[in-house]
Amino acid sequence: MGDAVEGLFISTASEDNTTCTVQDLRTGTDLMRYKGGGCAQHHGLATIRLNYVFAANSAKPLLHVWPINKQEQMAGLRFVVPGKVNALALTPDGNFLVAGIQEIIYLWHLNSGRMLNTLSKHYQAVTCLRFTDNGEHFISGGKDGAVLVWDLTFSAAPLDMAGGKDSTEPLYSFNDHGLAVTDLYAGIGGLRSYLYTVSLDRCCKVYDLCGGILLLSVVFPVALHSVIVNKMETKVYVGSGDGKVFTFHMDKAPRMKEYHLEEEEIQAFVGHTAGKAITCLALNLSATSLVSGGEDNQVCVWDVDSRQLIKSLPQNGSVTNLRIYLLSPSIFLPEHKQPQLFADSLKRMISPRDELDGIDLLVDEEYHEGRKTPEMDFTQSYPGTDAEIIRKLIADMNTGKDEEGEAEKGESEVEEDRSEPEVAESEAEEEVESGADEIPDVEVSREDFETALADSNDDDDTPSNSKANGVDVQKLLAENARLKEESKRMFEIMFKFISSDGAASSGKPKRKKPRQNQ
Repeated sequence: MGDAVEGLFISTASEDNTTCTVQDLRTGTDLMRYKGGGCAQHHGLATIRLNYVFAANSAKPLLHVWPINKQEQMAGLRFVVPGKVNALALTPDGNFLVAGIQEIIYLWHLNSGRMLNTLSKHYQAVTCLRFTDNGEHFISGGKDGAVLVWDLTFSAAPLDMAGGKDSTEPLYSFNDHGLAVTDLYAGIGGLRSYLYTVSLDRCCKVYDLCGGILLLSVVFPVALHSVIVNKMETKVYVGSGDGKVFTFHMDKAPRMKEYHLEEEEIQAFVGHTAGKAITCLALNLSATSLVSGGEDNQVCVWDVDSRQLIKSLPQNGSVTNLRIYLLSPSIFLPEHKQPQLFADSLKRMISPRDELDGIDLLVDEEYHEGRKTPEMDFTQSYPGTDAEIIRKLIADMNTGKDEEGEAEKGESEVEEDRSEPEVAESEAEEEVESGADEIPDVEVSREDFETALADSNDDDDTPSNSKANGVDVQKLLAENARLKEESKRMFEIMFKFISSDGAASSGKPKRKKPRQNQ
């Protein structure tokens, strides 16, 4: 974009056929004129990704749409809305449209044309609407002096809340203004930004959207109609009702919550006709030039640092909207075809949610560069982690510890009760398991255990007190040998018992149970 320029979009309340004009901010040359839409409503001009221009008719319930490179409106496209639009705003991605009609806010999904919801929390007509820079929230101001902050997600898809609570309640409700709110500006940062509002009650108020609190209220001598803030949010410019643009510095904000500015300490841009309100303000991208438009049919360009008037652009009517965008003049060439990003019409009633609402994804091939799930080898068994396997092995080696008393006790019970050999066998197994349970768990790594075994096999003269990671290896080996001897002895006892029981049972006749008389 070596040929990029700052395009100034101007809409006026003139009776001619031109709704909006685009001029080069530096040279003042005309780049494009959009015709046939009547007078654009104040706060009723927006663009979609520099592909289309939206304008609300100030006298009819219509929204007009132009391709960015054509003077005439789109053929066969007619956006009819439930009433005359007082203000409108679009999300930065151009997917959602909010419009204020009387005291009701209407919300549409532009891609489908479906009306998602209506919000009626203002008591008087809505005067201005603005989205945050990330498009997740929008702010509305009304003639009732209320400033409401809305969550777009809950407003577009209301949820059924328990207890009959309305899920479309605003996130914040500020009622600090005493008269109609005329303009508002949201800084950078989404919900972590500052909100600046002006009203006919002569106040400019600054809110913290993260905490929902009022930070500062600056009172001016006259009513205020417009506000703009530089990107660093160090300077605030407000348009007054007497034809002056006032400024105050946020980096020198007073400590008190409400501050009254005196006329002698106010820095003002003087050049518009006295007594005519400044209806709209705009700053260029470098914040070095301020553009103001008012009811005196003039657009003035100012140098910010010196507050000197650079040039004045006369208009055919009072200025209603000012927008500055960085663009290339080539986008106005007629051979460029713009993609249609919205439906042909807007629904005038809320459509019920369809079961088929959603997005279907068809995956027909595997993405080889993506993450893959590790494949398990089901031909092998995985009894546990390495630490668990080593712990179990040590427990098995020490099973014979403190088991002699239990074994002798089991042998005496076997000799006393020869009629139940299975009981003796199960008791012996229980004794072995109980001996294993009494052995405490010892944390031994696999490398330490293998090293200890290798050392014991290679060197038979290793001292008996050699240890590996706190475990006496020689003692473990001795216990393992004793366990084998004990198992052999238990096997001989069981074999002797079974053989003697068989011989005894063959010599004695079996006793028959008495027959019960029925």
